[in-house]
Amino acid sequence: MTRTPTLVTRLGILLLATSAITCTSDPVRPDPPPPVDAPTRLALATQPASATQNGQVLSVQPVVELQDDDGTVVVPEDEATVTAAVEGGAATLGGTLTRTVDANGRATFDDLQLSGPSGTYHIRFTSSGLTAAVSDNIVLGGGPPASVTVTTQPPATALRGEVFEPAAQPVVRVTDAGGNPIAGVEVMASVASGGGTLEGGATGTTDADGVASFLDLGVVGTGAHTLGFTAGGVTGTSSTFTLSPLPPEASTGKWDPPVLWDIVPLHMHLMPTGRVLAWGKAGQPFVWDPSSNNFTMAAVDTMLFCAGHAFMPDGRLLVSGGHLADDQGLQSTNIFDPASDSWVPGPLALMARGRWYPTVTTLPDGRLVTVAGRDANENVASTPEVWNGSAWIPLPGADLQLPYYPRNFVAPNGLVFYAGERILSLWLDVNGSTASGLGRWTSGPSHQWSFNRDYGSAVMYETGKILYAGGGGDPGSNQPRDVTSPVPTETAEIIDLNDASPSWSYTSPMSVRRRHLNATVLPDGQVLVTGGLSGGGFNNIGSAVRTSEIWNPATGSWTTLASNAIDRGYHAVSMLLPDATVVHGSSGDANIPGTTQPYPAQKNHEIFRPPYLFKGARPTIDPAPATVGYGQSFEVATPTGAQITQVRWIRIASTTHSFDQNGRASSLTFSRSAAGVSVTAPATANLAPPGHYVLFLLNRNGVPSIGKMVKIQ
Repeated sequence: MTRTPTLVTRLGILLLATSAITCTSDPVRPDPPPPVDAPTRLALATQPASATQNGQVLSVQPVVELQDDDGTVVVPEDEATVTAAVEGGAATLGGTLTRTVDANGRATFDDLQLSGPSGTYHIRFTSSGLTAAVSDNIVLGGGPPASVTVTTQPPATALRGEVFEPAAQPVVRVTDAGGNPIAGVEVMASVASGGGTLEGGATGTTDADGVASFLDLGVVGTGAHTLGFTAGGVTGTSSTFTLSPLPPEASTGKWDPPVLWDIVPLHMHLMPTGRVLAWGKAGQPFVWDPSSNNFTMAAVDTMLFCAGHAFMPDGRLLVSGGHLADDQGLQSTNIFDPASDSWVPGPLALMARGRWYPTVTTLPDGRLVTVAGRDANENVASTPEVWNGSAWIPLPGADLQLPYYPRNFVAPNGLVFYAGERILSLWLDVNGSTASGLGRWTSGPSHQWSFNRDYGSAVMYETGKILYAGGGGDPGSNQPRDVTSPVPTETAEIIDLNDASPSWSYTSPMSVRRRHLNATVLPDGQVLVTGGLSGGGFNNIGSAVRTSEIWNPATGSWTTLASNAIDRGYHAVSMLLPDATVVHGSSGDANIPGTTQPYPAQKNHEIFRPPYLFKGARPTIDPAPATVGYGQSFEVATPTGAQITQVRWIRIASTTHSFDQNGRASSLTFSRSAAGVSVTAPATANLAPPGHYVLFLLNRNGVPSIGKMVKIQ
């Protein structure tokens, strides 16, 4: 259907026509053409391959485009070319190096290739009058491996299975037929001759200089050996080295000859300085320097025999009580400052009760609690007291009679765990309360052995994990106790306080019955047992056990080690030193009960060198931080970082009467870092009460470094 235009439409047409007629009087001016942008710079539309081999065409060829300042691709009015060249370095660039820019504003290369030494290079693209473009990194490897050369040889001699020292770890260099180093090539190490078994990381990768370094190799075998290093079907062989069998001491350990003291050192304390404070019943305390074997008197006006003691968070030693007479304790408080090797001037606050044979435990909040002992009237000091830094606070809600020197430990839940000597274990909450007041005991699990483990030894060998070995054998003891066996036991029990409902269970028994033994946690996590008596009675010195033995928590088994030279029973002590040896000394310094006849007074100590010290080179620490915080990651510098398989620390010892009142050990999580290892401290003070620990690094053979003192706070 045809529509008739409306009036409005007709008027519009008329107006347009009129306007057109009017405009014909002006000249016609056409619009100017848009301006043509000129290129100002080059840019990579396609980057060349990031890696290539010597003399080979790049697998990805570069494409370069011309752009203006805004990054828009521009087609030049005149013909333009782009030229490629190596920027710096010793390599040369082959192929067609100059390309013409096409109708799309791009120059496309198709046969570029790098030749020369391995390394990282760049290609620079230029065009007259334009800003140049430079490619990303191109890693150049050599041609096929043609030579593998051992530039650092393994040691000329080593022990069977020894982890070679860093300076004697093999280093090889891989080159192509032109002598150019080849980067990024995998090199495999193996035993080429001798029949031994290679241990450690057997694979290395060459760097830009064609060098592959091996970090923790060792060979299990004996006699002459060589190593082979293979890259791309080409093998290089090391010089010959000779492996010797491990010495017998690698299985048994070794005892040094006795070292004389002026006293019977039956209380021993490893101070943060590395020196040892010790005292006995007769004579004044001494400070012994293990590194020089020097002795210096540290006189005190209190008889500290049979006191309790533990280290405060600042490294000073707190001593609770002392000797008024047999079975009678002093109310004294004494503090020894390792910084000056002297006693803090008194008077210091007295305890509410005297204490003879108490145990002192450092709490997670930095306070210390003293438990048990006998007072000046020969009565059991049944109320624990807490040292708050300036005074003692009694815990009447925790009033309970316990045997001498309770085997107490801070548990992961923050409570104090009484591991023995009694059959029934107990928990002490110093912050709890009962109707009688502050403090509270609650019952814990019972031991498997159905007798009192008096003068057995207990250690926390791992966080929350306790080994209790030996004990018993004195039915005539006047201690508050359960029934006591007529002879000591060879049995040992373990408990894991990390469990929600922990319980005691047997582990393998020792090779011989023992009481007055000493258990010492070693850097490798094993527990050394030294000394003790196998016969019944309080101190049957005629039944002294000189054979030492070691317990492995991984297997629960015991291994018999070398024997020491001196009979050591009542008042013997053992303690780990920072060099990972164990000092074992003392014994006697007391009369046979009911007589005036003394036991043999052993004014000496012996040093035991555990088997791990005879298995080759030791890791090293240089340095470790002096102080760390809870949960903190901290760096431990070591050239042996790649060889480290364990990081452990052990709290400095404060030991007497078969028990280290300050000791405990922990395995620490770690990762390898550029300078050594990055270690993470325990998360809370429940896991590691504040104070000083000796830090050890260990390799796969369990060989420890010399320890470094680290304070956690």
